[in-house]
Amino acid sequence: MNIEISRVERFGVEDLFAGLRRVALHRRPLSLPYARADLTLLESYDADALQPAQLYVQRGELEKIAALAAALRAHEVDLYGLRGFVRFWTPEGPEDGMDLLPPVVECSREPAGPCIKLVNDGMHRVYSARKAGRPINVVYVAGVPDDTPYYAYPTPKGWAGVEEVDDISETLVKKNYRLEPHRSLYRDFNTAFRSATGFRPRTPAA
Repeated sequence: MNIEISRVERFGVEDLFAGLRRVALHRRPLSLPYARADLTLLESYDADALQPAQLYVQRGELEKIAALAAALRAHEVDLYGLRGFVRFWTPEGPEDGMDLLPPVVECSREPAGPCIKLVNDGMHRVYSARKAGRPINVVYVAGVPDDTPYYAYPTPKGWAGVEEVDDISETLVKKNYRLEPHRSLYRDFNTAFRSATGFRPRTPAA
C-alpha cells in the first residue's frame, strides 16, 4: 500500500491545545469537554500503559497507518512522535488538507477509583506502536467535566481483549458504551480540526 503526500504544514503544541479546547460533542456545539481540562503532551510514552476502549482493530487500518507513517517520514515527520499536529495533502484527499493529531488519552475513573489513561482517539496508532514495541507521543486530558465522560468503558481484559480482524460483521461489538445514544458523548474532533476524525486515506484500486 502506498500513500502519496504532496505537502505538509506543521503546527506546534500551543496550536494543538487551542484546537482541542474548541472540540465539541457530537451535535452539541456549546458542549466543549476539553475547554477547561488539563492538557499535557506525554512524550515517548509506553503504549502498554494506556488502556483501550475498543475491542478490535482492523488489519486494513493498521496497513494504512504503516503506509501513512512511511509517507510522512519522507517529509521528516514522525507519526509516532508528533509535537503538535500536522496538516497534509494527498492527491485524492480534500482540498483543504487533513489534520493528524497525536492520539488523545483521557483520565477515566471507573468508578471513583484511580485514574485510567483511556485511549479516546488514535486507537490504531497506539496499537501499532505497542505491537512494534516503540513509545508514542499522546495528549493526556485530565479534568473533563463529570457529566461528559468518554462514551465507552475500558475493555475488561485490557490489550489482551483487543482482537485483530479483517472485516467488521454486524455481530461484532466495537465498544461497551456508557449510554445510548452514545454519540451524545462523542468528541467530534472535526469541529476544530480538518478531517481529523475517522481518517481513511483513499488508495488506488488494485
